[in-house]
Amino acid sequence: MSITAWQLCSWPTCPWMIPDDSAQWPAFVHVQSSVSPNSLAGQDDLRHGDTVWVGTVGSMIVGVGWEWIELRRGVFMLKDPNYVTTNLQFLGQGQAPQNELDAIVSANRLAHALPWQATLTQVLAATRTAEAVPVLPSHKLHQLRPAGLPRPQSASWPAAAAAAA
Repeated sequence: MSITAWQLCSWPTCPWMIPDDSAQWPAFVHVQSSVSPNSLAGQDDLRHGDTVWVGTVGSMIVGVGWEWIELRRGVFMLKDPNYVTTNLQFLGQGQAPQNELDAIVSANRLAHALPWQATLTQVLAATRTAEAVPVLPSHKLHQLRPAGLPRPQSASWPAAAAAAA
């Protein structure tokens, strides 16, 4: 299953007063970073995509995501800092929902506290490596198969999983 940043808007809203001390924030884990298909034209091209991080506040699952762009190889930034998507409803003093501007600032604080740039560096290194590996035509793959290794079946993964069970 893949989650895109914009899908977080459909998750149940979770009210949360963001503590001043980030050590008191929930632990967020990286769920997915995608690279836009139209940014894969060449190995030296700059990339763009989105990333999603998920954590828990109380008993609720919360997510935060945004689109990113690569300024130069290995240097990333939020594509639009005014549009960090989350199902968190940031609360201010008196537990009242923050106004739009304060909520944008809170969402950006959260995004900038996550190690998303290092994660993207790893994701993009893997995609660039995968693109650099030549793809052999399927009729030549049998030449690379060690003797005695059975030929893979063309079953779908659900059928293969059912057969293995």
